[in-house]
Amino acid sequence: MLLPREVIAAYGFILRRGKVRRAGSRKLTKYLCFAAALVLMPPSAAMAECAPLKLPPQGSGRAQIVKAVLPAVVQVQARFGPDTNESYEGALGDALRETQASNRQSLGSGFIISGDGLVVTNEHVVAQATQIIIRLADGSVRGATLIGSDERTDIALLRMEALASCYPALTWGDSDNIRTGEDITAVGSPFGLGGSVSAGIISGRGRTVGPGPYHDFLQIDAAINQGNSGGPLLDSGGNVVGINTAILAPAGGNIGIGFALPAEMAQRVIAELQTQGRVSRTQLGLAVENLTGDIAEALGLSSGNGVLVTGVAPDSPAERAGLRASDVVLSVNGHAVSSLGALSAEVATFRANRGARFDLWRDGRPLSVQLLPLAKPDAADRANKLAAEAPSDSFIAISGLQLTGTTRNLNEVAGQNELAQGLIVVAVAPNSPGEARGMAVGDIIVAVSGQQLLSPQQFSEAVSAARTLGRRNLLITVLHGRDIVWLALPIDK
Repeated sequence: MLLPREVIAAYGFILRRGKVRRAGSRKLTKYLCFAAALVLMPPSAAMAECAPLKLPPQGSGRAQIVKAVLPAVVQVQARFGPDTNESYEGALGDALRETQASNRQSLGSGFIISGDGLVVTNEHVVAQATQIIIRLADGSVRGATLIGSDERTDIALLRMEALASCYPALTWGDSDNIRTGEDITAVGSPFGLGGSVSAGIISGRGRTVGPGPYHDFLQIDAAINQGNSGGPLLDSGGNVVGINTAILAPAGGNIGIGFALPAEMAQRVIAELQTQGRVSRTQLGLAVENLTGDIAEALGLSSGNGVLVTGVAPDSPAERAGLRASDVVLSVNGHAVSSLGALSAEVATFRANRGARFDLWRDGRPLSVQLLPLAKPDAADRANKLAAEAPSDSFIAISGLQLTGTTRNLNEVAGQNELAQGLIVVAVAPNSPGEARGMAVGDIIVAVSGQQLLSPQQFSEAVSAARTLGRRNLLITVLHGRDIVWLALPIDK
């Protein structure tokens, strides 16, 4: 076990001075006891008094703020196990003949939020990583472990090795009240270039990107690129108002449209990750849509801000709370709801059996109700249960995967688009070829060899045709959460 540097230095001084004699043994014992006490002291106790990084006075220039915050911004390197696929030549039809094994990795950004080494980044940066390494601003390297992550909100919480007496930590800002047009600064490691800074403004609020139902993004025009994911978005005072997450890049590069997860939502997700390592989902039984100006006027509302309730499921928490179709949700727990994204952001951090206050507009007047969310069963468990009710001859087994045709119910429990067609994964065998390719319960195979997959029979025919041609892999297109992934799936003999 290594001793703290200061203790080792003191011990070395005693040895050099030749004090380790009969009369000096007590002094040595004192030093060794002190060293043992430090070694055995929990990192959280040793660092409990760490204060957040000190920011420059209000009104300081951007350069001063950047200089202050850079020590708390890190580069996150996620490494993945070696890819031991024999070859892809059967699926891709090229001339590749050799076995290839490579250590894959992804680079992202992150920032320290506590002196004992808690680091926030995006879930997609570290998803399925077998090793996580943190590079600090001064070039030092630390190992890190994953405390918890949430794919729906794209947030991951890491803990660095406690090799510093107190890490510099950033302070959360107020993302609820930051306005369109305000100055912001994005910090991170685009393309591995650590400590990079770009500046801009808040271009918009309440943006939804892709099919993710729990996003309520801040839109920014500061340049963010590959590798910026997970880095902090700062307000004019240097406080974190968002986590840089995505860009709109039709040509593959930055065009000035980026997106950041608001700090308010991030803090609530991180608190739950810190206590239990995951985010528990709840169900309300509500169907909603965005409120237009015309509908607002028809309901007697002076503003188009709010979400219109279009349906309430029988015997659901929403029905028991008294909500009904044509209600307008104005705010939840005091937070204004201006769009579906804003409502989804609130719902994302609901806890089962903990009441939530819904402020509504009904019949020309405001009112409030208390809604008690129910715990939503784990998606994988529900998917397996629903799949077990399907006809036994509807399953396809390949590469350790159990597949069945998509249905609205299966798609819903897997968190996928309910209209997605293809084959949904309902089980993955441990240590199977399918698991090695990154397939997970809830993934949907939407195409085979570039052709849209419309039925299980089509998939079976594609497998048979590939075997007839002597191919060892089948090229598939997979809907994995928010991502579309192309994979070479091994074909069983």
